[in-house]
Amino acid sequence: MRSGQWLLVVAWFFVACGDGRAPSAVVLAVAARDVAFDPTALTVPAGAAVTVNLTNQGMLEHNWVVVPANVDLATATVADATNQADSGMVTGGQSTTLTFTAPAAGDYHFLCTVPGHAAAGMVGTFTVTR
Repeated sequence: MRSGQWLLVVAWFFVACGDGRAPSAVVLAVAARDVAFDPTALTVPAGAAVTVNLTNQGMLEHNWVVVPANVDLATATVADATNQADSGMVTGGQSTTLTFTAPAAGDYHFLCTVPGHAAAGMVGTFTVTR
């Protein structure tokens, strides 16, 4: 193998396998409104330390919970939270911060588990990449 080919193989290895370091930290800002989240789609790398700064800009109490894609959003509760990704309840005008480890790569949802809020549209997609 010539040196140019060897360099190409080594470069491919680092791109394909990563550099062995743990995924970086991710900080997300999420606003809860009556009854919607902004943004409604989030993407993080698997295994990353995820910090969510949740601000409740509405009047109603809300929470922010990540659940697996196969959970029925109409009946989801904090007990369904993935990797303890649950903000707890936040009253109107207040903020909170939560930190959790991103789960395995795949598709998830986030929602407010206050009865009726998810059905009214307080849901979003949470995509975890490799």
